Amino acid sequence: RLADPKLTVRRFYIAVTHLVPAAEAEAQAPSPEQLSLFVDPAALEQQREAETAALQKEQRRQKAVLQIRDRYGKNAIVRGMNLQESATAMERNRQVGGHKE
Repeated sequence: RLADPKLTVRRFYIAVTHLVPAAEAEAQAPSPEQLSLFVDPAALEQQREAETAALQKEQRRQKAVLQIRDRYGKNAIVRGMNLQESATAMERNRQVGGHKE
């Protein structure tokens, strides 16, 4: 109602506040949850366990990637598109701050 529908969106900002480390968030008591008569609690628990397992797997993968990059450099693991002739990411990784010195 307040914005002109003929105008396009040029910028969109997202702000995040009250962030806590993951370990601290896990230590907090879980918030209460409204149960539904139409959802099987056992299936919901299985879904949560699967999501937790997937999250842990992703965290382990990300840690491994960071360790490889720390040990062998930024170009140790790159996307396949960065191997094309016209790609510039690997060249920029060799430069200081993405610029020539």
